[in-house]
Amino acid sequence: MKKKPTRLQSSQYILLLESFTEWLQLLNYSVFSIPALSSTVQSFLLYQEATGKIMLAQLMAGDANNFMDLLQNKISNRSGKPLSIGSINKHIQALKLFSKYIRETGRSNVGFALQQLAETRTIPVWLTIAEVQQLYDVIENDLLGVRDKAMLAVYYGCGLRLNEGACLEIKDIDTARKILHVRKGKRYKERFVPIAEKNFEEIKLYLDYARPQLIQEQKHGYIFVDASKGRPMQRQSLYIRIKKLVKKAFNSPSGDGGKQAGTHTLRHSIATHLLQSGMKLERIKEFLGHADLDSTQIYTHIAEGTTPLTIRWKIKNIEP
Repeated sequence: MKKKPTRLQSSQYILLLESFTEWLQLLNYSVFSIPALSSTVQSFLLYQEATGKIMLAQLMAGDANNFMDLLQNKISNRSGKPLSIGSINKHIQALKLFSKYIRETGRSNVGFALQQLAETRTIPVWLTIAEVQQLYDVIENDLLGVRDKAMLAVYYGCGLRLNEGACLEIKDIDTARKILHVRKGKRYKERFVPIAEKNFEEIKLYLDYARPQLIQEQKHGYIFVDASKGRPMQRQSLYIRIKKLVKKAFNSPSGDGGKQAGTHTLRHSIATHLLQSGMKLERIKEFLGHADLDSTQIYTHIAEGTTPLTIRWKIKNIEP
C-alpha cells in the first residue's frame, strides 16, 4: 500500500505554512499551541495536494468542510477509535485561524464556514477543602517542598491552567499589589488574578529562598525551575510533580484516591470552593479567565446540595 506523503511538495504551501507559523508568533500565541495549530494546517494542505490542488488560488470554502468530514470518519491509529469531539474542535479552531490569516494578509478572500461541535459536558472532578489540606500535609520541609507549596498556590490558590503556570515569569508577580499577571491564557487572553495572603506568602518564600538555590547558574525569568539544572520546568514536569503529591497524599495504587486528580483538578476545586463560599459566578468567571459564563456554569452543578463554606477570600476589581 502506498504511504501518504508526510511532507508538503508545493513550494507555495511550504512558504505559506512558515509564514502562518510566524504570524501566530507575532500575535503572541502560546509556544505550546503553535506546533499543534501549524500541524493541523499542514495536514489540511497535504489533503489539498492529495486532491490535486497545489496552489492557494485553487482553494474553495468547501475544501475545509470536506477535510473535516474526512477527519470525523478517521480512526485514530493510537486508540483505534474515532477522533473525539474535542480533537475535532481543535482542528476546526486551527482552520478558522488559517482562514483568518489568509484573508487578513490578502493571500485569499476565501472564508471557512466551520462551526464547533457540541460537546457533552461532564461534571469535573474536584477535591474538598480537607483533601486539599492533605496535599499540604504531605509536603516535605525542604527546598522542593517550598516549591511544591508555591505550585499549589498557583494551581489551586490562583486557579491557573497547566500551561499558564508553566509560562509564569518573575515579572508576572506584582508583589506590591499581590496580583498575578497571566499573559498567556487560553485563546491567548491576558488576565490579572489576585493572590490571597497565604498563597502570596508561599510564592514569596519560594522566590526569595528556594528558587535562587535551585536555579544555580541558569539565567531566565521563569518561576518554576527543575531540581537538577535550574532549567524552566515544562508542563509535563509540573503535572507529574502534582500527581506525585496527590499519590502520596491519598496513598492509593492509582495515586489519586480514586479521583483522576491533576493540576486541572486543583483549578476545578478552587472554583467550586469559591462558589460554595458565596462568590458570584461573574467574579469566578473573571478569576478563571473563562470567555463566557457558560463555561463557569458547570460549577453550579457541583455546588448544589453542598454545605456552604467559609473561605477568607477577597477579590477586588483588578485593573492592569
